[in-house]
Amino acid sequence: MIKLPKPTLYLRIDKRKKDGRMPLYIRFPRIDGEEPKFPTGIDLLPEEWDDTAKCPYDEALKLIVEKELTRIRTRIYNALVNGEELTKLLLREIVVNKKSENPGNASFYGYFDKYVLERMQAGRISRATEKGYDTTRRALKEFKKEIRIKDIDAKLINGFERFLIKRGRENGRGDVLGSRANRLKHVRTVVLDIERRGVPIKNPYRTRECVVPEAAVNDTFLEYDELSRMCRLLGIEAEIGSTEFRVLVMYLFSCAVGIRLSDALRIKWGNLDVSEETIIVDLIPKKGDRPEKRNREIHVPLSSFGETIIEWAALDDDDRIPYNRVEHENLMFRVSSEATINPTLKKLAKMAGVEKNITFHSARRTFATLTAAAGADAYTIKNYLGHKSVAMAERYMKWSKQLALESAKTGREIDITKILGKNSKKK
Repeated sequence: MIKLPKPTLYLRIDKRKKDGRMPLYIRFPRIDGEEPKFPTGIDLLPEEWDDTAKCPYDEALKLIVEKELTRIRTRIYNALVNGEELTKLLLREIVVNKKSENPGNASFYGYFDKYVLERMQAGRISRATEKGYDTTRRALKEFKKEIRIKDIDAKLINGFERFLIKRGRENGRGDVLGSRANRLKHVRTVVLDIERRGVPIKNPYRTRECVVPEAAVNDTFLEYDELSRMCRLLGIEAEIGSTEFRVLVMYLFSCAVGIRLSDALRIKWGNLDVSEETIIVDLIPKKGDRPEKRNREIHVPLSSFGETIIEWAALDDDDRIPYNRVEHENLMFRVSSEATINPTLKKLAKMAGVEKNITFHSARRTFATLTAAAGADAYTIKNYLGHKSVAMAERYMKWSKQLALESAKTGREIDITKILGKNSKKK
């Protein structure tokens, strides 16, 4: 049985940087009378470090440190399995991930992890984006267990794309262009970063031997009549307590208030504050959320449609009592598995006679579009959706012939005299 040395982590308080951060060091048991200790490449503020538990307080930072420790332990284990002597020099090479004499022999995955780690530390990518990169890494590992820098070329990357297409078809998902584009975009980003670091690498993107496919923009949303048809399923085709009912109510709630799926799955009745004209949803922070994403609230008008959906949701609560009396700690929506949501929505759309390939995210586009058609401006909708910019909100706002007709019925057609001025009238 191979026994791995047990390292400890600590902050070097004597190496405080200008921004107040300190390097996180790893220390190993003595070798030849000395304790090997090396920087991990991770810098932390003193208040971010739990010195008793020897780990960061923040869950996202904790994951970063654990990931690095796993890498180090794996490298040490492999070295011992291969009969290498555990010297201070070898430990240094492992910890600092020192480049081999031939840069082409270095692991592409090592640079991949380094890129993600550095951006997570700098706060330049979100936890969700980091998860996306992790998905790409797992797909790459499934495609090819080890990839060296010198292996990167058009043949390998195009082969990876063919692998993604084949895997999607074998899994019954078909070729999901958006997902494939994200996987390839991540690879390109890391290749460009390696090139930026001055490491010799073939870059088939510069020669246009490889291109990242453009994912088709998903413009799907529900028109007024389509939304009405989905509503008519409540309590009839979609019986109270069924999976169809629970998915449908959650989807319609998002159509009413624009809430994201991640928030809808976690929201409790106690997070809902309903006043006379406004609904306030206190969004629960997720593990790894950055400070600016914590304690978020969205404020949207409480339409009669929204109030009706809330009442329907209360019928599926464990107590089946009016929504103003439900238990605050109960989840608003009891969906057993996230994986069932989109397939169930497709089933519901078919039942309602809606000939669109809808996903849960189409609810946000439906909310934004119908709210804009009702007269709300882009800035207001941005705040409803919780977006940082108006431009992002505008991507969710669509238009159609039917919406134009509905808008005309409400008397919102353009008054040309107001645009041209009073002098435009014929004398």
